[in-house]
Amino acid sequence: MRHERRRRETSSGISFNAVPMVDVIFMLTIFFMLVSRFSSAEQIPMELPKPEHSQASVAKIPERVIINCRVNSLLPSGSMQAVYSVGPNQPESLDVVARRLAAMRKQSPNLKVVVRADRRLPYAEVREVMRMLANNNIDMLNVVAHVNEEK
Repeated sequence: MRHERRRRETSSGISFNAVPMVDVIFMLTIFFMLVSRFSSAEQIPMELPKPEHSQASVAKIPERVIINCRVNSLLPSGSMQAVYSVGPNQPESLDVVARRLAAMRKQSPNLKVVVRADRRLPYAEVREVMRMLANNNIDMLNVVAHVNEEK
């Protein structure tokens, strides 16, 4: 007769406690249920009034504006005339960009401007944008440059 010894497995004291994970999943489920409820309440279809002589204005003016300075692609390749645009808008003259920024500055005194320039442009063209910003009393200016990471 063969006797087999049963080994008692001893606990090392380390075990997986799933209770905190269940708590986190429960809290995330509640959070997403509430957020979906609030966002769906904002998207109720309705017809909004359209008054004839409304004095309402758009309340949200961006605090940061990007000015793109690029080479005019409509001119021959040897010409380096610059065209400017506010964000993704169509290219405009620097005077039109200045008027737009002046209007934005009135509604948002803390306006910050980021200047992006094509590296083929002469620095004088970019300097004109900086001068225009100074004339509009915009003192928060960032210039975008490509950093060479091969050092």
